[in-house]
Amino acid sequence: MKPDTTNKISTIELAKLGANDLAYIRPVQIDNAVQFMLLAGDGRELGTAPTFQSAYLAALENDFDPVSLH
Repeated sequence: MKPDTTNKISTIELAKLGANDLAYIRPVQIDNAVQFMLLAGDGRELGTAPTFQSAYLAALENDFDPVSLH
């Protein structure tokens, strides 16, 4: 059997991947209304928007690659 020569990555390092490139969009309930939260790849809250489309456009305008979470 060959020794394991793959690189190991910690959970924290994995979470940081894409932190500066990806923005996640997920629906949230705020004041009895559905809004769409924009989060950086590392989980930082970037803001909320009233529609998915406006959250998506905000991500693009700020040089993020938006992805949806359900």
